[in-house]
Amino acid sequence: MSYRPTLTGRALNQFYDLQQDAAAYRALMERLLRLVEEPWDAWPVQPPAGEPKFREAHFGEHGNGLISFYVDDATETVRIFNLVWIA
Repeated sequence: MSYRPTLTGRALNQFYDLQQDAAAYRALMERLLRLVEEPWDAWPVQPPAGEPKFREAHFGEHGNGLISFYVDDATETVRIFNLVWIA
């Protein structure tokens, strides 16, 4: 089963910023290709309610990127809500 990635909220603007850096963009795309196949292959984030569907994953050769997302099994989507890249 493949999940569909979607960008929400501030991740949209962060994505456009990452497009300006070829290495960051390539690293993000490579990680997203793996995430849509295995969205549970990431760290659980424990928000106040302890919801395990909130996850985070590193990306980039040196792990200098971070994706924060929510796995929605019902719609088979990975909703990305935050992207961080440290150059």
